[in-house]
Amino acid sequence: MTVLELSIFVCAFRARTPIRATEIFAVMNGWFGEMPADQVALLVPGMVSRGWLTPVGGAVKASEQGRRAARPLVEGIIRMLDQGTRLIDVALMMSVLRLTRGELDNGPADT
Repeated sequence: MTVLELSIFVCAFRARTPIRATEIFAVMNGWFGEMPADQVALLVPGMVSRGWLTPVGGAVKASEQGRRAARPLVEGIIRMLDQGTRLIDVALMMSVLRLTRGELDNGPADT
């Protein structure tokens, strides 16, 4: 799973209902700044074929297989950032990432 795929998955995982690629794109623009719209549209079908996302009509939702693939990546990012740095912005990022880790640990994706 690439960083963009992980971001797409987290976006779908956090969505309360199945989410369309255009909505994912809007969220990711907030996270990463301007990015080409076709990047999300190109990645989503591959994520569906890998079982990380489940199609629902014209939208997708996170799958349990995707949660299992994303979980170790989030843990790796947390460990990478948590190298004894005491900066406030790193601490804030760590709390956000730990929240995501907790969501991936405990939340059902296929609801």
